[in-house]
Amino acid sequence: MADLDISTFKSKLEYGGARPSLFDVTISQPSAMSGTSITTMATQCSVSAIPALTVTPIERQYLGRTVKIPGDMVFADLSTTIINSEDYEIRSFCEEWMDKINGHTNNEGISDSTSWQGSVFLTQYDKSGTMIMQYTFKDAWPQTIAEVALSYDTASDIEVFDITWAYNYYTTAGFEHAADAAFLSDQE
Repeated sequence: MADLDISTFKSKLEYGGARPSLFDVTISQPSAMSGTSITTMATQCSVSAIPALTVTPIERQYLGRTVKIPGDMVFADLSTTIINSEDYEIRSFCEEWMDKINGHTNNEGISDSTSWQGSVFLTQYDKSGTMIMQYTFKDAWPQTIAEVALSYDTASDIEVFDITWAYNYYTTAGFEHAADAAFLSDQE
């Protein structure tokens, strides 16, 4: 029989559960983008998601049955929604980044991949503003910059657009919860 006691449930969420709105996204730009920078990514990225992670199975037949063997790890793309500013800082930066990868007019790009790949950092915070988890997306670059919808019917809204980021893999780093850190410092 399942333990239906509410206090059991609450005890498993010691800090009240992670909040999906306590995050920011920043980037470490590639060397090909020296001279320009994004200063507003952390405040203007309004939506993101921790991408799915899949180990694809390799299926083999053996004695009339399908045997599944772990295969390649597949990292889903990282998606972000950006609030557009009137100076178009983030959109212009990412468009220029894409132009360096493959030129808009001449179909030429940088051949040294280390100079056009950056890193994207997705950081989650606890309710006190302390970092609790950071995902670092390595060898990242903007794969798709979506359209910005324009309409006379949308007078009281702010423009947004999506950026889909390609990357090779991600790493994670967990941090002490603020309450744990305070408790540990009190014990010393």
